[in-house]
Amino acid sequence: MLDVRFPGPDTALVTGRGDTYKGSRPKRLSKVQTYVLVRQADGRWRIAAFHNTKRKPLMEAISFRTAPGLVPTDRR
Repeated sequence: MLDVRFPGPDTALVTGRGDTYKGSRPKRLSKVQTYVLVRQADGRWRIAAFHNTKRKPLMEAISFRTAPGLVPTDRR
């Protein structure tokens, strides 16, 4: 997990990195994964939406330089 943000008390946006591979884990994970979680009436968190996309490190660098608030708390 890279970052968790709470835009409201019952909503969480979770960003992570991942990949699919056989054998040993790649040195750099090539996918960015975003989850939208919502807390149900019973208190349990459920995934409401998921998005998986290929990383574009150059675009990340430009975005992070122009909008530092977008930088995840853990950029592994």
